[in-house]
Amino acid sequence: MLSLSCTRRKRRKTPPASVRRARGAAERAQYAAAQRRAAPDQPTRGAAAGLGVPLKFCFIPALNACAVSRQATATKTPTSTTTASAFEKAAAAPRGNWTRQRAEEARGDDEDAAEQYAQNNCNSQPQQFIYYKPNFAAIERGTQCQMENRNRIRPVQLFVPSSSNPNVLKLNKGGLNAVLGHSSIANRKIVVISMAGAYRKGKSLLLNFFLDYLYKMQYTQKNQELELEEWITDDDTVEGFLYKSGQKRCTAGIWIWAEPILIDTPNGERYAVLLMDTQGCFEQPSGGNACGGNGNGTQHGSAFSGCSPTAPALLALSTMLSSVQCYTMAEGIPDEALAVLSSFVDYGKLASAEAKEFGKPYQRLAFLIRDFKLTDEMIYGVEGGNRLLEKVLSPPADGATDRKISANGRKSVANSAPLAEVRRHIRQCFKDGISCYLLPHPGPKVAEPNSGFRGQVKDMKPLFRDEVKRLVESMVAPNLLKPKMLNGRPMTVRKFVECVREYARIFDSAVEVPDPRAILNANLQLACVDFAMEAKVAYCRAMDRATRSSRMMAEKKLQEAHIKHGIKALNIYDRCPKIYSGDVRNNNLARLQESINHELERYKRLNEEKRVTTCASAMLACGDSPLFGVGLGGAASGAVAATVVTLQMGVVSAGIVAIPVSLTALFGIWVYVTLKPTVKACLGMEKDN
Repeated sequence: MLSLSCTRRKRRKTPPASVRRARGAAERAQYAAAQRRAAPDQPTRGAAAGLGVPLKFCFIPALNACAVSRQATATKTPTSTTTASAFEKAAAAPRGNWTRQRAEEARGDDEDAAEQYAQNNCNSQPQQFIYYKPNFAAIERGTQCQMENRNRIRPVQLFVPSSSNPNVLKLNKGGLNAVLGHSSIANRKIVVISMAGAYRKGKSLLLNFFLDYLYKMQYTQKNQELELEEWITDDDTVEGFLYKSGQKRCTAGIWIWAEPILIDTPNGERYAVLLMDTQGCFEQPSGGNACGGNGNGTQHGSAFSGCSPTAPALLALSTMLSSVQCYTMAEGIPDEALAVLSSFVDYGKLASAEAKEFGKPYQRLAFLIRDFKLTDEMIYGVEGGNRLLEKVLSPPADGATDRKISANGRKSVANSAPLAEVRRHIRQCFKDGISCYLLPHPGPKVAEPNSGFRGQVKDMKPLFRDEVKRLVESMVAPNLLKPKMLNGRPMTVRKFVECVREYARIFDSAVEVPDPRAILNANLQLACVDFAMEAKVAYCRAMDRATRSSRMMAEKKLQEAHIKHGIKALNIYDRCPKIYSGDVRNNNLARLQESINHELERYKRLNEEKRVTTCASAMLACGDSPLFGVGLGGAASGAVAATVVTLQMGVVSAGIVAIPVSLTALFGIWVYVTLKPTVKACLGMEKDN
């Protein structure tokens, strides 16, 4: 007798909530440690000192709950005791509606201890896999909200200085695919908000306000019974991109948020909004202890003094990739900030002269002036900012030197020739224009290095909070979002990935900004790829219609269809702008022709598979020949006439009757097969797609 035995599977125990919250705090501490290793004290060395192996992903894997408990009990050092108490406070902290008050507020001054704890209990190198992968399919269906998993998202380093040469930028291909390689959003139009500017002027802090607004906007759009009114209050904590006060750099290279945020617009479209953070591009002297500044008031003769040589290239790259470039600085707009824009003007002049079909090369530039000191004619916000911008971009009086306009009246002398070009042509380079916004000082607690500021809005000046709120709403409100444009066409997420790879190729070996001709060639390459893909798709669709019959097509007719639709495909590619750029256009044309010929071989193989061997099938396969039909009809008519004559003569035989019947039936089949598509087309039963 056969006996069966069953064993019950043991249920996996879920760690308690306190352990899970402690685990999340340790992950954030490890992420902060990785950020610091990526940005050493010496800016000129870039991230090479801390990134012997470039970070492929910045999603930190979850700690095993048992390992955390074992380490906490086995380690008896004062550091672990202090950290454990901080995590216990974080576990007991109440949850806010919009904020994350878990470990950040409870740790306080225990940041170093928490970092040491994370280093002792986590792997020294970040894991090469994604800890959390957003489910964009569920988000698109509306069954999941991105706000639910915001705590699990971290920034990803998109461009990192090379480990062998810190002055060369390297693309993190794995991180790019992890963030934007989701098929559910591949065809969504993308909006890229980038933050760049002066060294240590609070760019990451400002970008976190954008992040907070977008997440809450997406949440209210999913829950339509809610309204987004006061999206930032004193009880909130601004988090996301890493920031801190003092002279130490937090951001190295270019970072992007690890998921695009899907926002519905009034026109019915859903955009994927991506936030981008860039390291400082120049060191700006400050008259006071501005937030993030050095506070010594020293002047620097070079626009990039104390910064990595890759800074100009980083600014140019982020502007080329963004639909809105926020250009942050303190107190005023120095000559150094305008000098950096000279490369934009050079490319803009080349593009307007040789590639008018592409339109203006950039979209929108917004100057964000931090720590501005009010005067009688200047007020905070966009109104005062535009007044300041008009003064800065106005040409100097005859015989006067270029100057830096700021609230305290300081002036500096710079090379007037490039700055005059910038003032004269910079507006013509941006499709959506240039604006300026004046912001007050955020407050002493935000600026002081050892104040323990952790992003609490209550520690900021109310005036600063209100002005930043108006700034964010005036730039990324759903009705103001515009997708990233490339060569006059809106860009999808899939196309943006291709664009990043193409730009990374020309910036791969460039310490400084690449030559404008190289940038134009890169844009032309992207345009040629677009037109070539459109041409190939049109060819394949036309050939599919021509060969959709179940019967084998004559080789001559197949070749005729190939020539006909191949010419149409080449005409589509010929609409690509004709720009003098070496062999870029011709090389893509050759690849298109090769691809079309490859598709022809595929259609020949498919047509060969329809070949038939039986006699009746062979006759049916040849049924599309008019001569065959005429001959078959004549034979059937002659056979019928001969049969009638034979019957009148009194000769009766089954064979005599069968021959005309068979030929008549074959002729009827030929007529049906030949005229069926024509009849259907006339009756509208079949549409030609």
